[in-house]
Amino acid sequence: MNAHIVTMNTFNHQSFHRRRKLLKLAGLVLVLLGLFTILDMMGEIPQVPTPFRGFRAIFAGTGMLLFGLLALYQGYKLPLEEAIELVHQRGRGITESELVHEMRVDRITARRIVEALVQKGFLRRAADQSSGTEEVFEPVR
Repeated sequence: MNAHIVTMNTFNHQSFHRRRKLLKLAGLVLVLLGLFTILDMMGEIPQVPTPFRGFRAIFAGTGMLLFGLLALYQGYKLPLEEAIELVHQRGRGITESELVHEMRVDRITARRIVEALVQKGFLRRAADQSSGTEEVFEPVR
């Protein structure tokens, strides 16, 4: 798992968000460089000699595009692994508000994380729900 994000007792939300921001930025840069390389191959700019012409440009541009799209996907996907680790660290049920507080995500993202974890079978609705409190989800053991 991501050892630099989840320590023994606390969830490091700063390194979690820093890693996601870095993946998004790197992905965007790689996609733009890949597009530039492929588009530059088509047009001849005589003042700027570039080493990427022909098959090298197609190969390098496509490679940068693929790695950029992969980095963007990793940066934007739901952080389910980190949420599972956080739930198991606590050893008890969790609410959407606790996910918002612990992971520093917005309420909509926390709801999507909980729904995905329930759908995949990692969480279930707690049997003893009070009528006035928020819904608690407990880990499946």
